[in-house]
Amino acid sequence: MGKSIRKRLKQDEAELVDNYRRIKKEAEAEGIPVSSISSGWIKNQHASLHFKNPLFDGGGISRDTIQEWIEDSVKELKPRKLNLPKPQKKQALRAVISDCHVGMNPYSEDAVFSFRYNEKIFQNHLAHLFGTLQKEIDYHGIFDTIFIDDLGDGIDGYNGETTRMGHKLPQNMSNKESWKVYADNKLKTYIDIINLKGANKYVFRNAVNCNHSGDWGWSANQAIKMVLERLYFDIEFINIIKAVDHFEYGKHTFIITHGKDKATMTKNWPLHMNDKLKNYVRQYIDHYKITSPYIHVDKGDLHQVGYDREPKFDYRNFMSFAPPSAWVSTNFGVSYCGYSTQIIPKHSNEIQHTDIFFDLDTN
Repeated sequence: MGKSIRKRLKQDEAELVDNYRRIKKEAEAEGIPVSSISSGWIKNQHASLHFKNPLFDGGGISRDTIQEWIEDSVKELKPRKLNLPKPQKKQALRAVISDCHVGMNPYSEDAVFSFRYNEKIFQNHLAHLFGTLQKEIDYHGIFDTIFIDDLGDGIDGYNGETTRMGHKLPQNMSNKESWKVYADNKLKTYIDIINLKGANKYVFRNAVNCNHSGDWGWSANQAIKMVLERLYFDIEFINIIKAVDHFEYGKHTFIITHGKDKATMTKNWPLHMNDKLKNYVRQYIDHYKITSPYIHVDKGDLHQVGYDREPKFDYRNFMSFAPPSAWVSTNFGVSYCGYSTQIIPKHSNEIQHTDIFFDLDTN
């Protein structure tokens, strides 16, 4: 190897190392923990370097650390009994939200279709949900149980990416802001719903094994869980750790998933059933020995309403609680957002399902 080539390679190596140091400095200046950057590419005119960050800690603070922080914050709270009323009928009221994507920026000046999404709009959506539940209680009377199910991707991402990393996202909130907006407003709404005293039992479930929020979304829901459990004896709050899990109510079993997990799944569950999905769900039913006459598979992720049915179970996609992203609206046009409610008789399959749509904010 000639001296000139060796000299140039040494210069390249020095420049690449210097660029690595510059990345570290810039990350710190932007408030992005260097330990959250797993790897990257640095290039110049002559060479490129793929680096693995030796300081990478797996993408953030550990669950145990977050758990300790929350426990320390809520340790002074003293739970009380709600003295919830007796139900008038053996039926449940269920509300399903999915894909809140708090922190997402769907607005772009050069986009053909563009929408607004911020804390105020998220609050308005939650207030709309609360109002609908209040109307259902006023009309139907006291329910046996009220279920509030969140099917995942509550927070749009972490450090401007999905928590899987490698997928850049336009966002209008910092990590701390999106966490706080999601957790504070959801907690307040849940407390307001509990104080309606519209059921003999309250169950809150969250599909936290999801591709955008991952453990960051889990930590926000875990904070809500620990506050509510220290305020009230009479509620059940479940963070669903598995990618797929199931729950029973009377003669019904609800199989719940976000539709794409935080790490392993290479493809989303589809909008409509195919043979691969049918086989997977049947295996799941057999594996867990589910014998309920009415089995429902519910998922989010694709931001669309969809319903299919086969003899053993039905399959429902739930829409996004957030407006369409700039990428979605640019590639596919204007879509919709909202939430769903269900009135579920405990021992029959005469479910009343309602999809409720928001007006999109373009101002």
